[in-house]
Amino acid sequence: MFDDVRAVPKPMKHQTEKDKPVFKERRYNRKRKTKKKVEMYKGVKIPHRKRRGEISKVDYEKALLHYGGGCAETGQTNIEMHHIVFRSQGGRGGFRNLVPLSKEFHTLCHTDRAYADYWREQHKKIFGPHYMKDAYDLWKEGLIHNPTPEAFEKFMQGEQGDA
Repeated sequence: MFDDVRAVPKPMKHQTEKDKPVFKERRYNRKRKTKKKVEMYKGVKIPHRKRRGEISKVDYEKALLHYGGGCAETGQTNIEMHHIVFRSQGGRGGFRNLVPLSKEFHTLCHTDRAYADYWREQHKKIFGPHYMKDAYDLWKEGLIHNPTPEAFEKFMQGEQGDA
């Protein structure tokens, strides 16, 4: 019954390589990663502006605490954190540059310039004119001697006292 079935010999390795078509798989051209330029000031590396604009958990909680744990307008707990001075304009992620707003008011901040300016004026009164800056900004401007959190907080506390 199985007499007609013959074992087929395996082709030799060199035969299969010859039978395969010879072509190179094309890959799309990726941009090569270039080393990012590191900003240095007086021998100290300054973090990238994107990282300095991020909101840390500590700053998020401080901003919430400052406004009573909810939206600054309505008190709702469903909030979005708004950068008063946008990151693209040099605003940082510190709690002094943040205000918790409900979705409607957050959208209003991005569409109504007068409403956004209202929050800028409020924070200038409360925290002083440098509310949107971080330690590196103040250091580069010569307002503090070194970009440590202690020097930064001491300067900002003095600004709040003047306002």
